[in-house]
Amino acid sequence: MNYLREFSIPYRGLSIGVHNYNWEISHKFFEAVDNSEIDDATIEVDLILEKQERMMICNFTINGSIIVKCDRCLDELELPINSEETLYIKFGTESEEEADDVLIIAESEYQIDVSRLINEFITLSLPLKKVHSSGKKGGHGCNREIINKLEELSGENKVDPRWEKLKNIKLDK
Repeated sequence: MNYLREFSIPYRGLSIGVHNYNWEISHKFFEAVDNSEIDDATIEVDLILEKQERMMICNFTINGSIIVKCDRCLDELELPINSEETLYIKFGTESEEEADDVLIIAESEYQIDVSRLINEFITLSLPLKKVHSSGKKGGHGCNREIINKLEELSGENKVDPRWEKLKNIKLDK
């Protein structure tokens, strides 16, 4: 059974008005969408879809937490996810993305798969640098053993003498 099938919304037979959808996201979701950055998750996604005559307005509310690898020590790191996104879906002759928050889908389509959108919203809400916060005593919240090893190895960077001689070259005439 395709796990992502539950994220397809058949809008063709949907009446004009407001419709509510709710999903619980776990590690299965990120395995199915091939998002290797996220190891596990406990996320609730609420979608309020307002269908109008020539367009749909989708209001996503995403709350929960995810588990990723720390960029510094590679231990597990839990990060909160809180996001509210609005997407306008218009009907046109062919599917295209008009803007960041406007999507045009072909009138021949009868359903929309929101799994790609949910994955995109979650991924974009992640911080660029995913590291453990500092400890109470000013140290890293990271795995101390890994940090010590990194500091030990970073001290071994000896400069090749050939590169050192290149610094003495004068290019001004």
